[in-house]
Formats: sequence, structure tokens, C-alpha cells
Amino acid sequence: VEPVHIIASMMKHLFFFAFALCFAQALSTADVTDPDANYLPTGGAAYISSHSSLEKLPFGSNDEFSDSPALEFHYHVYFFQNNEQSTADAQRLRQGIVDAVKRGEFVAVCHGVDESVLPGFNSTSDVPPVNMGPMGPHPAGSFEVWVPVEHLGLATSFMMLNRGENTLLFHPKSYHCVEDHTGRVMWMGVPFNLDRSALNFEGPECNVPQYTELGLGYSAPE
Repeated sequence: VEPVHIIASMMKHLFFFAFALCFAQALSTADVTDPDANYLPTGGAAYISSHSSLEKLPFGSNDEFSDSPALEFHYHVYFFQNNEQSTADAQRLRQGIVDAVKRGEFVAVCHGVDESVLPGFNSTSDVPPVNMGPMGPHPAGSFEVWVPVEHLGLATSFMMLNRGENTLLFHPKSYHCVEDHTGRVMWMGVPFNLDRSALNFEGPECNVPQYTELGLGYSAPE
């Protein structure tokens, strides 16, 4: 190898090393106590995370959420709407959920569940349809599955065993919409990037109990 090539290679590696060192130094000197600093704390679960906002986060005495235990949950099933096989697999899973609910294996609500499937359920018009494209924060074809905590174990087992090639986003329903969809999520399959700008940081619409007539989740009798 000619000496000039060796020198060029060494210079290239030194350049990248110096760049990485400067970047790390900039991060280490960030003022994490200054509300005006471009610092976003990381966390998830009970704590505000950098996932939660496209803007600087509010700073409080402990930067902690005070949510009660989650009693209702969503699965969002993602599929490639322009791929016939992917779309068919998502519809297979959705119909499987409907059939399992009808057999009484667990309680869940998705498109296709009505009073003939789940006796006492009268909110059919409120069930989100199957989205054949991006909708809200969801970047691809999707449908929503609502599950109350009383049936979470069996519903999750069903999802694990039957999801096929679909990606599933799982999150709790609380007062903090963005954190629910980012710092608190769990995935089955390959994760998708969400459009966080479609979500409010927090608001009363985030934790509205769904399908109250079923008396489950947040609507369960005390």
C-alpha cells in the first residue's frame, strides 16, 4: 500500500474521531436545569420522556406524571395498505379477533364488533374503521383494538399467537396522549415511526373511558 493512501486513511479516521469527541463534549455540558436549554429528559413509563413533544418540555418540581394505573389499552395493528398480502393478513387478524370475542374468549372491540358479537355493546358507530392509509399519528394502514384490563391477558395471548406478519403497537390509555404513544409503548413486530404532531401533549380527551356500557376498564363499578 502506498504511503499516501495510508496517510489519507489515517486522516479520515482522525477527522471522525475528533467530530465524535466534540459532539460528546457538547452533550455533556448541556445545562439540564435551564428551562431554556435545548435539553429533553429521557424516560418513559411514569416520567416525561423526550418522545413526548416536538417542542421543549414543561419543567416541574419532579418532571413526573401522576397517572393512576391504566385500566384500558389499545392495540393498533399496522399493515401495508398497498400490499394485497399484507392487507389480507391484517383483515384475517381482525376477523379472528371478532370471532374470538363472539366465542366469549375475551372482551375486545375493533371494527366488526357489534351487539350481535358482544351482547350489551351499543357503541358500534363509535368504533374506528379500518384505515386504508395514514390516519392521525399512524403512518400506514391500521385498525384499533380496545381492550379493558380485565381481559388484557387473554387478548394479549391471542395477539401474540395470531398476529402473523402484522406489526402491533400496544399502549395504555391515560391523560397523556403523546407519552402513551411513545414512551409507554410496546411493540410486536417491526416498529413504525409515528407522527407525534397529530397528538396533544395532554388533554381531557386522552383518557375518556371508551364503551362505558360494558362496565369494564375505567367504567367498572367500584
